Amino acid sequence: MSKTINIYLLRHGKTVGEPALYGHTDVEVDQALQQQICDKLLSQQWAIEQIVTSPLKRCKDLALKVSDALPQASLSVNQDFKEIHFGDLDGKPFESVKKHWPELELFWQNPAQHTLPNAESLQAFNQRITKSWEQLVLDVEKDTLVICHGGTIRMILASLLPIDWQSSALYSVMQIGHQSFSHIQIIKADAIYKRVYSIASPLV
Repeated sequence: MSKTINIYLLRHGKTVGEPALYGHTDVEVDQALQQQICDKLLSQQWAIEQIVTSPLKRCKDLALKVSDALPQASLSVNQDFKEIHFGDLDGKPFESVKKHWPELELFWQNPAQHTLPNAESLQAFNQRITKSWEQLVLDVEKDTLVICHGGTIRMILASLLPIDWQSSALYSVMQIGHQSFSHIQIIKADAIYKRVYSIASPLV
């Protein structure tokens, strides 16, 4: 007998703060916006029975709101679903790091080959996300909402589709908007089958 499980990958809302690379820096989303996202999410009427969140506030604060509204759904924090760590430039406003523009340009053009100072490499990020995602797929038995980050979602999609995780196009071409969701179905039968139903759909 086969079983079909829906997984919704939701990117957090736009954060408060100056433009910067926000990886592990624990910036927040305005609480009014968090409530708006929560309301829109609940209006989808998905049969969510499990919520998994990144530990960072921009995700976890929303997860707690959704959990309060869906008390029947279990809530867990997955440390490995954090965004990539941008090292010395993580959370630093672009205006304050102008001397690092050459390094940033190289990173944007070829992120797999040009790691920022003291940052997590793209390969290490890919391995962290892929390992944690594959474990979730093995364990999941219920429709699940995963609240995480744009980079995290891109790496998950790269593992499901014929996309090279090393390519800068994964970041420059594939747009994962704030509070957008990607819908994955997992079919557990004689084997585990994965289907991508939507990518970066806006909550309506």
